[in-house]
Amino acid sequence: MSAKEKAAKEKAAAPTFTLGSRVKTPYSVDPELDPKKWPLEAGQIVEEFVVGDDVDDSEYGRDWAVMRRWGVALDTGTLVFRNDEDLEPE
Repeated sequence: MSAKEKAAKEKAAAPTFTLGSRVKTPYSVDPELDPKKWPLEAGQIVEEFVVGDDVDDSEYGRDWAVMRRWGVALDTGTLVFRNDEDLEPE
């Protein structure tokens, strides 16, 4: 299987998120906690900012204030911004 075919298969197997989807995403208010250890928090997608798979952080030349595709209202009342790879279906 070629790399192109493998990428297409992975994309087809990835969940499709839409407005209103219930999701889980890593989140923590603890600035000392490594982001890789953040617990998953449940919420609902409430806004879409980028249509398609055009989110590429390298375009900005910085690692702060970069665009994220989805606005997610967590059940705790916090609004977070995430890309597809940061989400999983609830």
